[in-house]
Amino acid sequence: MVSAIVFAFAIFCGWLIFDIVKQRKLTLENLMSSLIVAVIAGVAWWVLELIF
Repeated sequence: MVSAIVFAFAIFCGWLIFDIVKQRKLTLENLMSSLIVAVIAGVAWWVLELIF
């Protein structure tokens, strides 16, 4: 569970940095899209931990 949270946080930071570099500004839309992607990635990682 801890590794899924760390993975989701890393995805959030990476996705947010990518969006900021691409669009040269931080918007609420970028923040929310990064958060959604991080939650999906964290849940997927947690499910993979449960399966394997």
